[in-house]
Amino acid sequence: MKQRLSIDIELSVDAAHAARNDSLKDALDYSLVARAVQEVCGSRDFHLIETLAERLAARILADFSTGQVRVLVRKISPVLEPRVKHVSIEVVRFR
Repeated sequence: MKQRLSIDIELSVDAAHAARNDSLKDALDYSLVARAVQEVCGSRDFHLIETLAERLAARILADFSTGQVRVLVRKISPVLEPRVKHVSIEVVRFR
């Protein structure tokens, strides 16, 4: 059964050069990060949010210049009773 998810991605990057130049061309392209997340999420059905979090972390580390990524996946309203706002898994992975 498909469920609603909320995904937070944090990347550890050296933003000094981009900040110093105040230039978009020197900054991380967040739309590419969002597209990578969308591609992983759409690549197959996931039974566990743990699996999704690990796949997202691996993809971010493979595709982007970051030494560390934190992925937080929340499953919104995971059960009907008892009423729970969300459950989540957080992984932090390093290059």
